[in-house]
Amino acid sequence: MIIVFGNQKGGCGKTTNCIQFANYIADKGMETLVLDLDFQRSITDRRQEDINTYDNEPKYEVIQANMEDLGKLIEDFTKIEKGNLLIDLPGRIDDDALIPILKNADVIICPFKYDKLTMDSTGFFIRILEHLEAKAQIFFLPNNIKKSIRYDTKEQIYNVLSQYGKITPEIPDRVAMERVNTLVITSEAINVVEETYNYIIKEAKIK
Repeated sequence: MIIVFGNQKGGCGKTTNCIQFANYIADKGMETLVLDLDFQRSITDRRQEDINTYDNEPKYEVIQANMEDLGKLIEDFTKIEKGNLLIDLPGRIDDDALIPILKNADVIICPFKYDKLTMDSTGFFIRILEHLEAKAQIFFLPNNIKKSIRYDTKEQIYNVLSQYGKITPEIPDRVAMERVNTLVITSEAINVVEETYNYIIKEAKIK
């Protein structure tokens, strides 16, 4: 299964959730591979730092690929019957080389926040998916949400996004989500994400 994490807006939690979701499903024994396409090489660099710092054995591999090789890589992966390829998209998704990924994705997870800039970027992302006639299940993931704040636009945002995909339970603003590494997910982080991630796993039939 090809599972894509994407949004045009930086800082919405795309990379963090890609790492934590990989950790979470790998912990459950699901075969997992992470493809880092972010131009900042965030996951790739973090993996190397983690290997140098911790003694834990990696439960999944992190790879990079040149944009020109993406089409062949995705074609090869679609022939594999078992396993999950998690893809952290770059912040800019207007590169034609990304078309095979968006068209062949089984699941697209779009983290967002309840602010205008993020919602504008999310809307742009939706329009690209519509233009490409993407067939993936889309999950909108409210991320880094402060429980003490009342978001006046929340209901309106939900009404719009629910026309295009499913809205997951919120992931609250917690320090545990900042202490992320690519080798292990902490018990504190599991408590933060498990309702949201279990919802995605169940609805998308990830195994």
